[in-house]
Amino acid sequence: MGKEYSHFTEPERIQLATLDDAGFSALAISEKLNKHKSSIYRELGSNISSSGYSGQKAHVIAANRRAKKSILETDLALQSDVICLLKKHYSPRQISVTLKDRGRKSVSHETIYKFVYSKVGKQLELPQWLPRKHRKRKPKVRNKVKKSPIPNRNPIKNRPIEINARKEFGHWEGDLMIFSNTNTNLITLRERVSRVIIAIKNSSKHADVTANNIISTFRGTLQELMASLTLDNGGEFAQHELIAEKLMLKTYFCDPYSSWQKGTNEQGNGIVRVEMPRDTDIEKMSQYRINKLLKNINNRPMQLHGDLSPSEIFKKMVGDNLSGVVALQT
Repeated sequence: MGKEYSHFTEPERIQLATLDDAGFSALAISEKLNKHKSSIYRELGSNISSSGYSGQKAHVIAANRRAKKSILETDLALQSDVICLLKKHYSPRQISVTLKDRGRKSVSHETIYKFVYSKVGKQLELPQWLPRKHRKRKPKVRNKVKKSPIPNRNPIKNRPIEINARKEFGHWEGDLMIFSNTNTNLITLRERVSRVIIAIKNSSKHADVTANNIISTFRGTLQELMASLTLDNGGEFAQHELIAEKLMLKTYFCDPYSSWQKGTNEQGNGIVRVEMPRDTDIEKMSQYRINKLLKNINNRPMQLHGDLSPSEIFKKMVGDNLSGVVALQT
């Protein structure tokens, strides 16, 4: 049986320092201390001070590191906000963006993940509220940068400050919501100021089908409601130039692997996903039924809007010229 991992005691660290100074190899030290060789390397690398490895100093460094608590363990109000959003099926990244939008204390999605999988988080059974409900955090896999399938994409860095600051109405973010065992999906669109969410039943991920469904939904009197559309880099949006031409709008694209840059839409997808889990039989749902479900979501009060609903804010923005807006679930 191999050697099991255990924390070093102070006497063990003092002995390690003595053996290391005497020139013993990591393998020889591991045999004398009954530790795995990788533990020796890890200890010598992580608890070294500016003057070299010292048993007493290394023990203090290690103790200080273990004693350092997450902000989510010390700030109970912030912890409560995070847990509340988790239980609404927001992802850690969506929570981070939402708290920032609400002017709350900033906390990164990495900090939230670490808290969820910490001893405290597991005691509170928080992993079950994550979108994928993993009991353990999976290691990160670095993606190789691939050439984008989107021709003539306009990067999000070119998006005007007025859009970024939510100063103008009519700027939308879009994505596809995928379901199990079917090619049918939902095109989800969310307006950045009002937070109104639109969901369009889409028979496939093909770029021409996706583009035509967006165009047919907004063409005509509704065209003036859309000034720009921010998308991710999925091939389903490769026909963005057709959308821009037919609806006379501008399109922008997130950086590769940075869908969080359209966090308004990501949050909206989290809200819709609660009502329509991945195993929903989307093929049997009519657009009328989808509209009815979205209307209910858009009529919920939002603290962000002073307890007004997205629909109420949307109607204030467009005034009385609401012909056809029923199709947008408002």
